[in-house]
Amino acid sequence: MSSEKLITLKTSIGEEFKLDEAIVVRSKVIKNIKHSEERVPEDQLKNFDQDFLKMSHSELLDVVLAARYLDDKQLKKVIIQEFADRITGKTLEEIREVYGIVNDYTPEEEEEVRREYAWDFE
Repeated sequence: MSSEKLITLKTSIGEEFKLDEAIVVRSKVIKNIKHSEERVPEDQLKNFDQDFLKMSHSELLDVVLAARYLDDKQLKKVIIQEFADRITGKTLEEIREVYGIVNDYTPEEEEEVRREYAWDFE
C-alpha cells in the first residue's frame, strides 16, 4: 500500500519504524497523540494487513499483543482471523505441534474430554 504520509515511531531503545499514517492512527493510543482523522479505503487496509501478517506464529503473537496494547481493534480482529485460518483443517496433534502445545492430559482425561465433546472431534 503506497501512501504520501509516513510516520516514524521510535521505541524507548532507539529503534525506528516508518509506518503509513493511516495504519498508525487506527490505534487509539497513537491516534490520541497524533490527532489525525485521515481515512484509507477499507480494501487497501485489508490488503496491507494480509501482506503484513505473512510472518511466523511467534511473530504473529507478538503483533497481537502489540495491537492489544495499542487498542487497534481492527488489527486484533485480522490477526485472530489469521490464527483461525492457520489452524482450520488441522488435527489437534498438528495444532499442538505448530504452536508447541504440550498435552498435559492423562490418557484417561483425554478420553473423557473426547467422549464429552465428541461432536468437536468429528
